[in-house]
Amino acid sequence: MPEMIHVQLARQIVDTLKTICSHDINYIDIHGRICASTDSSRVNGYHEGGFEAARRGEIVTIEEDDEQKAIRQGINMPIRYHGKTVAVIGITGPPAEVRKYADLAQRITLLLLREHEIDFRDYTNRTQMGHLVRALIENDTVAPDFVAEVLKNAGLTDRAESWRTLLVRIRNSHPSPLSALEAGVRNVVERLGGCLYTFLYPSEYVILARHAGIDRWEKELKSLALRFPEDLKIGIGSARRIYRQDLSYQAARLAIASLAEGENIASFEELRLELLLSSVPEAAGRAFTGKCLTGLDEKDRELLELYYTEDMSLKQTAEKCFLHINTLQYRLKRIHERCGLDPRRFREAAVLYTALQLEKLQKSALEPAG
Repeated sequence: MPEMIHVQLARQIVDTLKTICSHDINYIDIHGRICASTDSSRVNGYHEGGFEAARRGEIVTIEEDDEQKAIRQGINMPIRYHGKTVAVIGITGPPAEVRKYADLAQRITLLLLREHEIDFRDYTNRTQMGHLVRALIENDTVAPDFVAEVLKNAGLTDRAESWRTLLVRIRNSHPSPLSALEAGVRNVVERLGGCLYTFLYPSEYVILARHAGIDRWEKELKSLALRFPEDLKIGIGSARRIYRQDLSYQAARLAIASLAEGENIASFEELRLELLLSSVPEAAGRAFTGKCLTGLDEKDRELLELYYTEDMSLKQTAEKCFLHINTLQYRLKRIHERCGLDPRRFREAAVLYTALQLEKLQKSALEPAG
């Protein structure tokens, strides 16, 4: 706990003490400056009694007001925390009357200081964890001592085991309240524990979890995906050493990119064609998708996605998109005319499907992290 207490905490303390005492309360730093007071005219003023109480480490009583020195009667109690004086609480009023509040005021102040310290420590730990997660998924250089410190603070000490990056992406236009989504993710993290995590603005939670417990994570994430089917996309990356989570993170992004319409969770181990497509050089991939998909608009692409999801069944596709089967045939024929590939013929349909999947991977690669 630093000697100079944050102004916000000082205000919280005087406001809380005011609820048990009708007299004015001053929060004074060890140099005699009034950091906060229920009498706003005294804030930032010098308090001689408070300075003396801090210097001597004992209660200083002012028996009478001294208008010339701007001294008011009351008591000034040093607050000792972790063996040192960190501040002074001054209660203005007749000493015999205000002294009865001294013990309770000290106890409440210590409780608030301890609560603030715990919150500050938690904030610091979360900040360090966030820095480490970002460094690991971006393959930045990170000092082993820093890794060890963050793992220790999180109750994790074994760096030799395999880890996985779990990516929870919130849709940009999500209908569910953001607070509900955040609470859902945090509940999973808190319930399972044993992980490192952070939020990458504006839309990604990144969780580094030990591979040994991946079955439990996958179960919980599937449950989360069922709660928010329209709002979340979840990717489970490959098992890697902690210093190669950049590869696991890319695998998790690839898993998300592979999701078909209506799906919102995928694991890297489930991928097949996507593994091959992800290794296609960028220039060759763009040339391929450009050649196969030129002339198709977004409605054509959506129809093809549904068509392939329904295993190229004309009947099922027509039912799903509420079209007469003849109308569907006409739209597929128009796609053939536009791009030169007939989605009703297996080989040409396979080429179109591959081009669509590759295009999805290309778009995913362009999305910034977070």
